[in-house]
Amino acid sequence: MTRYIISFAIFLFASSGLFSQEAETKADTLDAAAAFIKTGTIYRDSAAVHETNKDEKGAKKFNEAAIKEFKKAVKINPASYPAYYLLANTQAKLKDHKDAVANYEKALMIDGEKADAYRGRALSQLALGKDTLAMADLNKAIDKNFDDADAFYQRGLMREKGKSLQAVFEDYGRAIEIRPNFALPYLQRGKLYYNVKKDYVLALADFSKVIEIDPENNEAYLWRGKTNFNGGNFKAAINDLSRYIDYETENIEAYLTRGAARINTNSNADAVKDFDEVITRDPKNVVAYMNRGIAKGAMKNFGGALEDLDMAIKLKFDYSSAYVNRAAIKLASGDKKGACKDLEKADGLNNEKAYDLIQKYCNEGRK
Repeated sequence: MTRYIISFAIFLFASSGLFSQEAETKADTLDAAAAFIKTGTIYRDSAAVHETNKDEKGAKKFNEAAIKEFKKAVKINPASYPAYYLLANTQAKLKDHKDAVANYEKALMIDGEKADAYRGRALSQLALGKDTLAMADLNKAIDKNFDDADAFYQRGLMREKGKSLQAVFEDYGRAIEIRPNFALPYLQRGKLYYNVKKDYVLALADFSKVIEIDPENNEAYLWRGKTNFNGGNFKAAINDLSRYIDYETENIEAYLTRGAARINTNSNADAVKDFDEVITRDPKNVVAYMNRGIAKGAMKNFGGALEDLDMAIKLKFDYSSAYVNRAAIKLASGDKKGACKDLEKADGLNNEKAYDLIQKYCNEGRK
């Protein structure tokens, strides 16, 4: 009897030892996976620094290193949501969206309640041209977390392709409500106020908010400059557009708008320089020739003005505004007959100003 009791005790002791070893092995595996995740995250942080400095080569190098670490983590622990999510997220950064989608799906198989994985998969689906799947994922992300500001913002961007403008405003508004210092939805909403609703007061408020949140957001200076111009605040427009051009020297629209603002503040010599920049980049830009002609005319350089307006009309024979402005230059230089001929042409092109100018300067030809 005693012999059996002793044997049973030994069995219990042995079993206890085996169980402890399995637990330790599992703990070691989790620790190893966590270590790889930690190292990969450090690489991702380094990549982000390079991205901020617009060093694409450096960012790619660190993101690729991060991917290697996350792949080690999922191999060691295939049940790790963070490892799959971070792997997919980093692959998406490198535009490997097909693999990213596959790994987001694996992450969601482990934990289907995570809004960030749905949102990440949505962006990769969108990059792959699968808009319907992307929208479904964004809706799912919002369903899982109604405080996901990024999901609302991304859904707003997608909804801009549709017809429900009100829904777009609601998504951007919700993103801002959740995260009041989230610059991007302010920027997008401001563009809608500017382009669609022509509400320059609300557009100006949104672009100013972007600059308050992120003073380095150069795009916001461009849009605020355009908004100030349309609102008649030409000096503010010049300031904003100059700030933008300091960093983006190739944007034709910025030079055109600043040049027009400078004409409106009688800074005609500087306006001519802006239109020179446009024509250097785009030798057939008809608006630049016309506006440079206006600026030269204001400086009483009538010969130069006529040359530019002639070129504008040569490039666009039905450009009624160019005929009206050339008529003004001809009147100023004493060529009334030539001016009236241009006004007649503009009137035939349904220019609203031409008829009144004909009545004022060429009425003998209309009676």
